[in-house]
Amino acid sequence: MPKRGSGQQQPSNKRSPLIGWRPLARRSKPSEEQALSPEAAARKARRGRVLWLAVQMLPILVLLIALVVVLAPVLLGRAAPTDAAAGETPAPEATPIPTPDWPMALSPVFTPEVQHWRDSILGWSVTYRLRPNLIATLIQIESCGNPAVQSSVGATGLFQVMPFHFAEGEDPFDPDTNALRGLTYFADGLMIAGGDVGRAFAGYNGGHGIIHSLPTDWPQQSQDYQYWGGGIYTDAEAGLTESPTLQAWLESGGAALCVLAAAELGLEGGN
Repeated sequence: MPKRGSGQQQPSNKRSPLIGWRPLARRSKPSEEQALSPEAAARKARRGRVLWLAVQMLPILVLLIALVVVLAPVLLGRAAPTDAAAGETPAPEATPIPTPDWPMALSPVFTPEVQHWRDSILGWSVTYRLRPNLIATLIQIESCGNPAVQSSVGATGLFQVMPFHFAEGEDPFDPDTNALRGLTYFADGLMIAGGDVGRAFAGYNGGHGIIHSLPTDWPQQSQDYQYWGGGIYTDAEAGLTESPTLQAWLESGGAALCVLAAAELGLEGGN
């Protein structure tokens, strides 16, 4: 038993809590590559390659866009070639209808039934910018001047205009209304045909859609119409007093149409 106050420390049987303590080793944080699975790492690598490729291609894409912007107007403005073997012909440029600078006279080649409409024809020539002999030719082969004639398909009047050309409430047998619809349609066709009268005649009969096709592809009726119309108009414009083409048309059946017109107009005889 130690003496009290001797100051001598006696060894203790208790073990110091610091004896044998060692600092724990710091665990290193795994890198991103180590944390990714092999599949995720492969996807990331692929995205990186795609991004690199996009950056490399960007200047080329910019250059291509610039070329398209510069060349597009030139390429779009170039007319596509036509294939004559496929039944197409180059479309002539549309020309405006000329102002009336022609003689206001009607050729004597036309039958009396057409001559009956002389004053009206001269007025329509100014209104619709069509030569008098051109208007007279249409009347000659369409109705021979009969304002009341109607065909089996419903075409009516002097210019044999189809019903769907008239507005609601219009009288298709009224000569001025009939002229409005018929001559407007013909004038439009003449402009589409680039002033080609023969093609305009064919388009009046068969529709504007055939104007730029080959004549051999036109319906036979349109071919005949172009032959009679073009021939009579040419004879009239040539200053002839009689038209051989008109005489042939009368002999081919046109005379019967003129007999009906003469009766309607109150003219004696008839061709």
